Amino acid sequence: MSEIDPKRARFLGNLICEARESASASAEECAQVLGMPVEAYIQAEEGQALLDLPQLEVLAMYLDLPMAYFWDGTQSEKSQTVDYGQYMALRQRIIGVTLQQARVDAGRSVQQLADEAGLTTEQIEAYEKGAEPIPYLQLELLADVLAASLNDFTVEKHGPLGKHEQVLARRQRFNSLPDDVQAFVVEPGNLSYLQTAMRLSAMDVDQLRGIAEGILDITF
Repeated sequence: MSEIDPKRARFLGNLICEARESASASAEECAQVLGMPVEAYIQAEEGQALLDLPQLEVLAMYLDLPMAYFWDGTQSEKSQTVDYGQYMALRQRIIGVTLQQARVDAGRSVQQLADEAGLTTEQIEAYEKGAEPIPYLQLELLADVLAASLNDFTVEKHGPLGKHEQVLARRQRFNSLPDDVQAFVVEPGNLSYLQTAMRLSAMDVDQLRGIAEGILDITF
């Protein structure tokens, strides 16, 4: 009788552990979702215990992963390697520069902004240099004093957050489609129809009229 390959068990356990850590979930949280003792869950991550298929399916949903991840490590679209500490430090500096530019555009000195916002000049200078993080509610206040848009500080279209927001927006739009439309879109055999629709949508009226006339000539 065949036995379970311990290397395969450790491989699967490592995948589960990496997925959990990537999702910033704790072993306790995953164990609770699976309805099992945390000790048993930890053993599964160590390859010393085996999870069944429904448990893996629940983990896939909870950790927002495709089931293929558990077979070969295939990640979902949203998965990305981000150094969160580095990201926050960079954004802190960018927000500081944006604050300084908003202050200059509003014709305020550091002292004037500090007085109007009820802060010290040292605080404003530290914020603008990115040396200190600006509490969100304080950033709201500063933006209001400078008559600046908060979007100038929060919108990030091209970085990790922008990609994350794009994935969520696409997912939300897809989920809002009728079930039959979703089924049509995800069917591989329908890809050519969708690509044709995309090309047609990019054409102007004259181009579409020319195609229609060509079809009529063929038909009649």
